[in-house]
Amino acid sequence: MSSRGVIIIGGGIGGLCAAIALRQAGLEVAVYERAEVYRPLGAGLSLWSNAMRAFEALGLARKVADAGASWRETVMHRWDGKVLSRLSVETLCREVGQPTVGLLRAELQQVLLRELGPGVVHLGAACTGFHADGDGVRVTFADGREVKGDCLIGADGLRSVVRQQLFPEVRPRYGGRTSWRGVVNVASEVIPEGSQFELYGPGARFGICHLGRSPEGTWRMYWFLLAPAPEGGQDAAGGHQEAVLSHVRGWMEPVESLVLATPESNILRTDIHYLEPLPRWGEGPVTLLGDSAHAMVTDMAQGACQAIEDALVLAKLLREDSDRVRALRSYEARRRPRTAHIAELSLQAGSIRYLRNPVARWGRDLLMQALPPSVALNQLRRVLGYDFLGA
Repeated sequence: MSSRGVIIIGGGIGGLCAAIALRQAGLEVAVYERAEVYRPLGAGLSLWSNAMRAFEALGLARKVADAGASWRETVMHRWDGKVLSRLSVETLCREVGQPTVGLLRAELQQVLLRELGPGVVHLGAACTGFHADGDGVRVTFADGREVKGDCLIGADGLRSVVRQQLFPEVRPRYGGRTSWRGVVNVASEVIPEGSQFELYGPGARFGICHLGRSPEGTWRMYWFLLAPAPEGGQDAAGGHQEAVLSHVRGWMEPVESLVLATPESNILRTDIHYLEPLPRWGEGPVTLLGDSAHAMVTDMAQGACQAIEDALVLAKLLREDSDRVRALRSYEARRRPRTAHIAELSLQAGSIRYLRNPVARWGRDLLMQALPPSVALNQLRRVLGYDFLGA
């Protein structure tokens, strides 16, 4: 049986960031990912400036920013194009000292994999369970492998095998909405560079942002639609595009044209699930990180950002305390209140975005027009400016 220092189950964004941070802290680490290969999935990712501060601490902020495009302003519209509100993201970015960046998830993964180098991430390794004792933790895999380490980090996402063993009674909850996401290259910028558009219609929310230039020099655009739908619903074969269009026909341009220009193979459909805050994240030499610990709805775009914060705090505390178990409990005590607060804010934000009743939508739109931008900026300031390493 091979022996490793820190074993990370899950090679997503959180797991890879944790591996980089732990190695920089001087710890031996190995990542085990169930996928056979990293596939270039057609999904965009928003990295708010709190996540970019973490990348700055890792020495990766410039590489990450160069892989995507930053935005300075979010403009919120009614479905027919009427502007409801403008939010100057640039103001907060200057305060925090880092931009907000949109990029392809797959390109961020490649930045992180290049930083780790070969031999750290083991693909095709499906974790089946673990056993902890006074001498560390033993992890088993579907192919019969076993590895042993000082501690185990479950960064294996919403359907975490590690969490399932720790808390067999915990199940993700359906958030009531499905997301469709697409990436498309277009000849013109479609919306002003540096802007992110959001549109609100009957029961649905549509977003558009830049992800930078493609290798061919075209504009790479990311769009998403969130709308209420039954859990586990499926579109007809080849019907993702038509499903999206059924929600947004007649909406302001460039909504329909972007969807029509997106190849069917570049559109993903995913139900939105979340976890109720867990009473604890681990026991002994085992803990959780990212979505396995605190999966949240997408309405604050903080899921990946919080996983990245987790990674930095975990590495800091493991570096500072040679007692691994005590360091893991300190990490959990530091991160649980922060992530529970962000998860609750995300639920609150979503509660007014998917209204179907015309009167309720009229009242919401009126409130958005009347509310000073400073109110939203102050809420975001508390999220983005939080000193997650010093708290």
